[in-house]
Amino acid sequence: MTQQRQHRIFRQAVEWFVQLESERCDELQRSRFQDWLTENDAHRQAYAEAERLWSNLDNLKATHIPGLEDARTVRPPAGRLMRTGLSALLLVALATGWWQDYSAETISYSTGLGERRNIYLPDGSQLTLNAATRLSVRLSWLRRRVELDEGEVLFTVAHQGLRPFTVQMDDLQVKDIGTVFNIKKRREGGAVSVLEGEVELKTDRSWFGDSLKAGFGRRIDRDGRLQAVEKVDIEQSTGWTQGHLMFNHTPLAEVAAELERHHAVHIVFADPILARQTLSGSFDAADLNPFLQAVEKILPIRAKRQKQTIVLSKR
Repeated sequence: MTQQRQHRIFRQAVEWFVQLESERCDELQRSRFQDWLTENDAHRQAYAEAERLWSNLDNLKATHIPGLEDARTVRPPAGRLMRTGLSALLLVALATGWWQDYSAETISYSTGLGERRNIYLPDGSQLTLNAATRLSVRLSWLRRRVELDEGEVLFTVAHQGLRPFTVQMDDLQVKDIGTVFNIKKRREGGAVSVLEGEVELKTDRSWFGDSLKAGFGRRIDRDGRLQAVEKVDIEQSTGWTQGHLMFNHTPLAEVAAELERHHAVHIVFADPILARQTLSGSFDAADLNPFLQAVEKILPIRAKRQKQTIVLSKR
């Protein structure tokens, strides 16, 4: 969608919002609004944005925006929908708030193989990035949004009631409610674990979110579907922040993929059945040899290293 069309749809949403707030709004107008609203997803999203911005209008009133005071005093053109001072204020406030939010800068962060990185955001939040992680952060004066493309992040969020903090991972949205939480996104699936506080989980396919409290987590399968709530081992969930890779009956395919994010190697299974073998234990992320020794000792597997390739075969 082009920026011009997006702006036009948002303006329509604002005009509908103001009209519905008017005492003169009748059933015919409400019916026409429902027709417009259900026409496509862009209309529904724009109207939800208008409602959200209006709910944060107190922030706007307390913020100095050049030209806003003058705009509030301008008399709306005759014949237009915005005929009252309140309507004009609504339009100016929502449009200004939308533009401030829309034009906020997006900053990208990433880590390489075996790299961990701490990011300190201007709002006081801290993001700890695991190896091979890519994300973008967008902070506006109305909301804070992170898009996680790949990897793993420990979020320590500075709670601000009127400025929500959300993490988007494909069609899953994780909304902070004063929280420390860990999110993992991999090709083979992912997980959300809450260490402190609470988060709300919501997918693009659902209207309502599910809460997830401290000490609990939910896995995400390869297709992006949320699995059942389960208790989490906090030490295991955050061990990577101290350089430890911790596995608990984890399939070797997932273990291998994790190791490849910390070392410039490619792990190959001579027999696909071996990839389903499971492994438990804690390993130093920086040292590959103890892992290879453990695999050979615990499982009926032989590990043979050929330069940057490690072949796991039956013993």
